[in-house]
Amino acid sequence: MLLTRPAAAHGKYDEGDKYREGEGRLAAVRWLRLGIVVALLLPTVFFLLTAWNGYGDAVSEARSRVDRSVRVGLEHAARVIETNQVIARQVLEAIGDDDDVTILRRERALHEQFGRVSAGVAHIQSIWIWGAQGHPLVSNRFYPAPRTLDVSDREYFRYHRGNPDGWFFSQRLISRVTGEPFFDVTHRRQRPGGSFAGVVSVSMYPSHFVEFYAGLARSEPGLAMILFRQDGSIIARWPMPPQSMARLPASSPMMLAVAGGASEGQLDLVSAVDGQHRLVSFRRLAEYPIYIAGGLPRQAVLGAWYREVGLLAAFAFPTSLGLAYVSFIALRRVRREFEVAHRLQDETRQRERAEEALRQAQKLEAMGRLTGGVAHDFNNLLMVVGNNLYLLERLQPQLAGSPQIAAIGRAISSGENLTRQLLSFSRRQALRPEVIRLQDNFPALLAMIRPALGRGIEVTGDVAPDVRPVEVDPSELQLAIINLAVNAKDAMPHGGRLTITARNLAPGEVPDLSGDFVVVSVADTGEGIAPELVEKVFEPFFTTKPPGKGTGLGLSQVYALCAQAGGSARVQSRRGRGTTVHLYLRAATALDVPAPRGEPAAAGPLRCRVLLVEDNQALAEATRPILEALGCSVRHVASADQALEIVRHGQDDYDVVLSDIVMPGTMDGLALAREILNGYPGLQVILMTGYAAQLHNATQLKVDVLPKPCSPQVLQTALARAMGRRWRSDAS
Repeated sequence: MLLTRPAAAHGKYDEGDKYREGEGRLAAVRWLRLGIVVALLLPTVFFLLTAWNGYGDAVSEARSRVDRSVRVGLEHAARVIETNQVIARQVLEAIGDDDDVTILRRERALHEQFGRVSAGVAHIQSIWIWGAQGHPLVSNRFYPAPRTLDVSDREYFRYHRGNPDGWFFSQRLISRVTGEPFFDVTHRRQRPGGSFAGVVSVSMYPSHFVEFYAGLARSEPGLAMILFRQDGSIIARWPMPPQSMARLPASSPMMLAVAGGASEGQLDLVSAVDGQHRLVSFRRLAEYPIYIAGGLPRQAVLGAWYREVGLLAAFAFPTSLGLAYVSFIALRRVRREFEVAHRLQDETRQRERAEEALRQAQKLEAMGRLTGGVAHDFNNLLMVVGNNLYLLERLQPQLAGSPQIAAIGRAISSGENLTRQLLSFSRRQALRPEVIRLQDNFPALLAMIRPALGRGIEVTGDVAPDVRPVEVDPSELQLAIINLAVNAKDAMPHGGRLTITARNLAPGEVPDLSGDFVVVSVADTGEGIAPELVEKVFEPFFTTKPPGKGTGLGLSQVYALCAQAGGSARVQSRRGRGTTVHLYLRAATALDVPAPRGEPAAAGPLRCRVLLVEDNQALAEATRPILEALGCSVRHVASADQALEIVRHGQDDYDVVLSDIVMPGTMDGLALAREILNGYPGLQVILMTGYAAQLHNATQLKVDVLPKPCSPQVLQTALARAMGRRWRSDAS
């Protein structure tokens, strides 16, 4: 006891120490992960907040600068227009109520007076007094005024002729005398009675405003300024607009704001003049229909902000990444320790699973071999019983209708079905593909399925009239659909509906399948399959049923049937909506479809010389009398080697070699058939089998392959076909 207690105590200490060490490592992992998150998240959040605030400050400060420039431009335009209005009033006072004749007599004096008024004002282009017909009376630039000049078509002249009072600001115009650009501030002349007497106009140079705006832009790089009327007519702009552009589009954001009655505002827009993205401010000139606007390119506004953000990122992110990298290195080391600690456990579990899977596979393989062997021998026994029953009926015709004979026949049929199921499980079933019409097979199949599913499940079926024949083993197809029906029943414990349909597959409906196919669909209204399991349902031994309720081989058999028929199988399912399994079977060609035949004529004696190759002595003894009863002369040998030796020494002594495929010795039935077909083409070969792993090779030899147990009628038909081929060969 003194020796064992410290050891036990030490063991407890080790387990506790391992537990505490594991908990410490988990805590370290959590803190390191948190460190990585903090190292990346906090600088990123700080960077984003700082950048966003800097962006807002840059935009706000730029808007203030633009608005300040617009205010300066507005004050300048107000002074210029006010000066023009003062000059226009002086002109009106100078002429008073004089009529055109009196004004013409005073033309020289007025010309000199107006010249003195405009001499000190740089922005004045010209001063004019116009008569009621649009012809000039007096000008500060010309004496005498050019009488042939006519401005009655000008916008400002038409306006004053129809309006009794007020000022008018013209659009940008070109002088018809000097060719200079100008725009006017005009006022109406009236006679004492109030009738229209003409117009007084004071014209200005647009370049005066352009030069002023250019000066503003020198202190504010990138600044664009524009003076325009309420209708969008451009009076002056810096930088100069294209010559073809005289008006702002009515659809531009600024013109939409003006049309909406806004007297001022700030916009973020793409310029309709030069396409640049600008921050814009605009204002109206007092009560006049004149607006001035200014804008800075957004790129220029944000240039300094970009530089600040770049410097901030260059400082913040490398530091953040460095801290995160240090934490990551430490985390990786801790994880590596965990991986080393768990790797042995994982490898142990994987080895145990692999060993268990191997043991299970070995069990299944051994069971399959045992089952296949038993079924093969059982087929031979059934054939012995069946052949002797046939002979008994021939020897004792009075027994043909007896209940005992009928019971023996039913037992033989049941034994055939049993061995077929066993061989299907062991994957040693010898397939018997036939060209069949689903229109003929479905009624009997539905009649078989309905009782098996019970009254709670409604079974319906529909086969399109134009469904093409398919080449498939009818029994395997029947077994596949029964498997699907049983699965559907399990998925509908409270009842439901099972629908089986068949139709021709439309070209291109399933991209993976090329050619002509028939699709058989089995649909239920059951519980459905989980999406993550749909792709696994065709895997061998995969099942969602509880232990003891399913082997997982049913859908594998369905998929194998479709693959062997040159097609495929697919599953569509939704949870709670049911499942549909589609079986795609290659359609038989016109050459494969058998022509309709009448009832076979009664066959006479075959007069056939048969070499029977069968290692089962009991089966040979039961088969030989049947062959003799059919009119054949028979010689029996127990191996393919003996049969080939006999053929070599007397090939003309026999018409047909009837051989089992599975044989003892160095040569089986397939090898014997190849030797005979290659060396003795006139000699016919018929093979028999209960199962055959090399069945595909047997069908490629183009010889008849008869299943065991084989009825005398089938044997007689095969021998008759062989003799027909023999006679045709001799005749040629």
